[in-house]
Amino acid sequence: MKALLLAAALVAAALVYAAFDSDAGLGTWLRLRSELRASQERNATLRAEIAALDKESAALEGGGFAIERAIREVLGFVRPDETLVRLPPADESSARFP
Repeated sequence: MKALLLAAALVAAALVYAAFDSDAGLGTWLRLRSELRASQERNATLRAEIAALDKESAALEGGGFAIERAIREVLGFVRPDETLVRLPPADESSARFP
């Protein structure tokens, strides 16, 4: 009976040690799970960005108004009969309406 109780205590101590081991314990598992979740979210964000860039690339390759729009937005070019008006970026902290 004493041998069985001693064996159970040793197994329990080994399990507690393994759970809190700094190299391979519960804390490491939780940290890795958190890093995996963050990496998956970043991956999803990057996939969405790639899809948007692919869409823009296809529009630019198709020509027409997409190229003109890109030139106007990026370079700030205007036609001879137009006037360019540049507005400062919106400051959300000073918005009058929520």
